[in-house]
Amino acid sequence: MTARGEVWLPRFVCPECSERVSNGDDGFVCPACGAVFPRERGILRFMPPGRTLSLEPFLRQYRAVRERDGFRESSPEYYRALPMVRRDDPRAAEWRVRRESYTALQGRVLPAVWDGPTRILDLGAGNCWLSHRLAASGHRVVAVDCLDDDVDGLGVYRHYPVAFVVVQGDFDALPFEPLQFEVVVLNGSLHYSLDPIATLGGARAMLAPGGTIVVMDSPMFVTDSAGMAMLDAQRRRWAEADGNGAAPVQPGVGYLTFELLKRAAGELGLRAEFFPSRGPLGWRIRRELGRIRLGRAPAAFGMWVAR
Repeated sequence: MTARGEVWLPRFVCPECSERVSNGDDGFVCPACGAVFPRERGILRFMPPGRTLSLEPFLRQYRAVRERDGFRESSPEYYRALPMVRRDDPRAAEWRVRRESYTALQGRVLPAVWDGPTRILDLGAGNCWLSHRLAASGHRVVAVDCLDDDVDGLGVYRHYPVAFVVVQGDFDALPFEPLQFEVVVLNGSLHYSLDPIATLGGARAMLAPGGTIVVMDSPMFVTDSAGMAMLDAQRRRWAEADGNGAAPVQPGVGYLTFELLKRAAGELGLRAEFFPSRGPLGWRIRRELGRIRLGRAPAAFGMWVAR
């Protein structure tokens, strides 16, 4: 279940009926509805079967785009170094942004909740780079994603020298009892939700009293029109990457606006603040030129913190 050693194990519930599940030798069983959630290749499988099937067209295209854009590495050393990459890495600018956001998470969020190891839920963990860094700092981390690939997905956890819990699941059907985590990070993932406010509500239910929600590195816009323009360009890229002319699959809203998150904070009774991650100078210049050429503002990235 983990890369190495013993870990803190949260209390799990059935994502189908919300009843507490029983821990067995090969996974978990729901005594109420009989659902079985196995432990396979070190990953706890809490993904509802219907959700897995519905996501497959998107995941196929997602893998193709990530492969084309240089994210699907096979080197263990590459993953262990993240968010640090070589200067000539094809995604160096993006990882610079992620590195800034991670530094902000360390400096602005974790000190406020630090009282021994912090219990952190990493939603949209991807290749688990953030879970690895947090676990290496002594925190109790649970990584959740729907993508379990051994390259660029949850299966990458096996390359990390520290232990954390790895769960294949849906962030809109979380398999955890409420009130267990001091920090919930939606890690470059909230824009994949069909209803971001509802997803944030589910994340808030996971928080212990005084906990913090972090929305990190989702594309943020001032206006919906700018976000929709980005999606149009993205759909063209995804169709090209697919190779067979299939229509791109849009699994969620695709972007966030500051107004939406402001409304979410109000509905959930939270106080929120945004800390931008600006990236390297050359990347900022290219984005500004894109603003002029395309006539729309580029996405902002960073960390939205709500308590």
